[in-house]
Amino acid sequence: MPVQDLKNMSLVSDFQRMIGVDRIEAAEGRCSVWLDSKKGAHNPKGDVHGGALAALCDMAMARAVRSANLELWGLSTVSLTINYLEPVGGDVTAHARMTKNGGTLAFAEVEILSGDGARSIHATGVFRKIREKRA
Repeated sequence: MPVQDLKNMSLVSDFQRMIGVDRIEAAEGRCSVWLDSKKGAHNPKGDVHGGALAALCDMAMARAVRSANLELWGLSTVSLTINYLEPVGGDVTAHARMTKNGGTLAFAEVEILSGDGARSIHATGVFRKIREKRA
């Protein structure tokens, strides 16, 4: 499998497509992601699955951090804290921003809005910066 251009913040991976990600925009420590709920994972009640939403939170925050640190080889999630405020339905929008850009760690937060515009999730994350690939 070919390696993706990690500096292109708008690329959507196969996994992201599988959970319904439609579009990604990231620059200068911010990222917005749109998820088409008709394509993504659902729970038995018909809401967007919490696991897919956790992955969306992690991905949006990581893209926000990467967009301000293009020189990095990669990131590793150290901590992910998610507060599910209400069930998520309809098309989903995630808005993430980096809150602190330290030397080794970066911090971010994300808010997920349901299709009706309701604030449904708030999450925070801590990411370790990886400067070079290790053998």
